[in-house]
Amino acid sequence: MSGAVGKGELKAWAREKLRGVENLIIPSFSPDLSELDEEGIRWDVRQSIKHGFFSTMCAAELGLTLDEAKRFVEIVAAEAGEKILVSTTLFFDSFAENMELARHAQKVGLHCGLLGYPANFNPASEEEIYNATKMVCDAAELGIVLYAAHRANFERFHPSGFPLEQLPRLAEIDNVVALKVGSNDSFFVAECFERCGEKILVNAAMPDLLSFTVPRYGQQWIGASVYEMFQSPEQPYFVNYFNLLQEGKFGEAAEVYWKMKPLLGLFEQHIMAIVMGAYPWTMFKYYQWCVGGNGGYTRKPQLKIFHYQMMAAKMAYFAAGIIPREPDDEFYLGRVNYARAQGKEA
Repeated sequence: MSGAVGKGELKAWAREKLRGVENLIIPSFSPDLSELDEEGIRWDVRQSIKHGFFSTMCAAELGLTLDEAKRFVEIVAAEAGEKILVSTTLFFDSFAENMELARHAQKVGLHCGLLGYPANFNPASEEEIYNATKMVCDAAELGIVLYAAHRANFERFHPSGFPLEQLPRLAEIDNVVALKVGSNDSFFVAECFERCGEKILVNAAMPDLLSFTVPRYGQQWIGASVYEMFQSPEQPYFVNYFNLLQEGKFGEAAEVYWKMKPLLGLFEQHIMAIVMGAYPWTMFKYYQWCVGGNGGYTRKPQLKIFHYQMMAAKMAYFAAGIIPREPDDEFYLGRVNYARAQGKEA
């Protein structure tokens, strides 16, 4: 883990270690959503390993208090051990909370934090954005992944929604190791690679961009997202697709791509909401449950999911040659809670 690496060495560490596909761990809760379900969370860590992901990111902002978020990342780190890397989102409502979580993440052995800006952050200048970013970076010896996305609400500084002129300077901060580009605008993605790809790792997180970002720019990791919507542990299409592109085997990668095409349609249904920051967390949990994850409803903010959406998801899995899990009653409680209620093993 990067906690044992000094700030000046983190960029080199990231170049060596951040390779492959990173998924998301979404918190699991007790049936009444009043507390974290540790066993369910640990189940999802083990599933992430089975999928072949090299890293998993804790989605710590899903209605958790700061203390709950600290406990959440502890549970994930403890279960992960040396088997999979662990990172976390830093998306709390204040910079002070994000800095506290970053320090705790470093303490328990996480390697990176994905930096977001509080919703009420209204900078008057690009310099203020830089200073706020550096303040959080300086709070811990934790690798920081910048997040270039429309959701930051910085259009007044650049039409892309992120101050691109600041990227090379931000990339110089000692523990800034990577940039996640949360956009499907191919020119925006290309400009991020061109501006700072020599300094830090750039990660285009939208799957349909990989066919040019990997061969042209050498993108070596993607994440974090719920990439379980494209595969199962037994048929790890997306992991194989990304690895084949990395190996320069475009023809073989294309064969895998077309196998998972029905599942890529699931992602396309959510893309505009995702770009705007309205993540369908409960639906994401459903995708994970369909291929062996714990499942279970999430706390607010969440969008209710409907039976027709569940059926559409299952049909997409069937079309891709993956048999989704049954029954849906198990999903609502979470796999571990459902088994516990019946006196069985999950």
